[in-house]
Amino acid sequence: MSSKKPGRNDPCPCGSGLKYKACHAAEDRAKAAPPPPAAHPLAEDLKAAMEVLGDSDTSRLSGCLVRLGALLAEWGPAPGLRFDAKAFADHVGPELALLSEKEGQDAASARRELLVGTVRKLGTPAFLEQLGTALIARASEPGRSASDRQALCVGVLFASASKRLGRARPEDIPVLDVVFDVQFREWSAKHAELVKKYEALAGGFAEETLPPEAREALQQARDGDVDALLRYVQSDPGIAERIAREAKERAARVEARLREPSSPPVFAPEEELWLTCVLWEPMQALKSLPQDAGPETRREAVTTLMRAVKGALDPDFLSGLLGRLREKAKEASADEAARAAFMDTAIAFEAEPARMTLAALLTSRQEAVGRSAEEMVMLADLKALTTWTPESFEPYRELLNSMGMPAAAARIQRCQEWLREHPVTLRTETV
Repeated sequence: MSSKKPGRNDPCPCGSGLKYKACHAAEDRAKAAPPPPAAHPLAEDLKAAMEVLGDSDTSRLSGCLVRLGALLAEWGPAPGLRFDAKAFADHVGPELALLSEKEGQDAASARRELLVGTVRKLGTPAFLEQLGTALIARASEPGRSASDRQALCVGVLFASASKRLGRARPEDIPVLDVVFDVQFREWSAKHAELVKKYEALAGGFAEETLPPEAREALQQARDGDVDALLRYVQSDPGIAERIAREAKERAARVEARLREPSSPPVFAPEEELWLTCVLWEPMQALKSLPQDAGPETRREAVTTLMRAVKGALDPDFLSGLLGRLREKAKEASADEAARAAFMDTAIAFEAEPARMTLAALLTSRQEAVGRSAEEMVMLADLKALTTWTPESFEPYRELLNSMGMPAAAARIQRCQEWLREHPVTLRTETV
């Protein structure tokens, strides 16, 4: 047979007498075609995510978006997972100031207006492509759970929506809403932390002793213009140094008190149980490291634990904890030293919640105390179990509801939701 490819209407080289197009042309084309590409490792997850998007029951989609937001918050401001930080701050700060001046606008419509303006400005096709690439890379990481992969793949599909549909508005792409919500919380926390640290510093000195510029910036921050305070602190290294020094000294005092046997517990029982549920696995992973574990392995375990701590400290948890500490700092029945200690603790937890929470868990000598005899018995029964399940927490949740403590009962319900995905098996020797 000739090595030259015959024409369609030439006799087939095989000698059949038929034209090439009617004989071996199709077979030769099949042999010359490249092999089909290998299936994408996330093909099944992307298919499942498509089913979630097409499901008339939107609760599955809502759950995926909530989980995606939790993952973004856990990972922090990593490349590709946030809008440009400077552009975000430059846009959100002035817009928030304008919104605060509008009368009669409710919080929901103000948030929507801020969201729409931000994602229209920053949710560009280039950002969406970058976000989709980052999410698919995270979903491909080994050890990722099926539910996490599904949430990430839902985000990937939404990130590619504008490319597929061509005219999708940024405010109609839910994954941008998730990114905005996470980044806005981080931005707000950063500014709030600065204001609180500065107010704590000013509280340690007579305010009239501060320079006029400092007093003016502090007042502007109290009136809602946190950027004025941020600019002042950044422009005065001395103030920044005083804030850091005061915070460090206060944290050291509080940690020392936590180690004293007579110091009262920081957490309420439901808070302590929540932290135990969420932190059990990373805490055990850190404790079980072999003595010869390398610095990199140990550093990774500590980083995982700190991420878990930050994830456990949701706004409701922190507001409840700080509110209770401040109330104790005002109790008339307590002596001045006790009130000062509670205020010190509140300021320290507000400034560095993750660090102080971990310090309290690792060094505190007293466990949370029940508020009634029945609650103390139930807590003892829970801690005597070898495995925690949602069902084992149900009697305690019902008790808290009967005691008129809905917020505490809601926290236990969150424990139950967590335990459905992450059952806790307690070590016998630690019970």
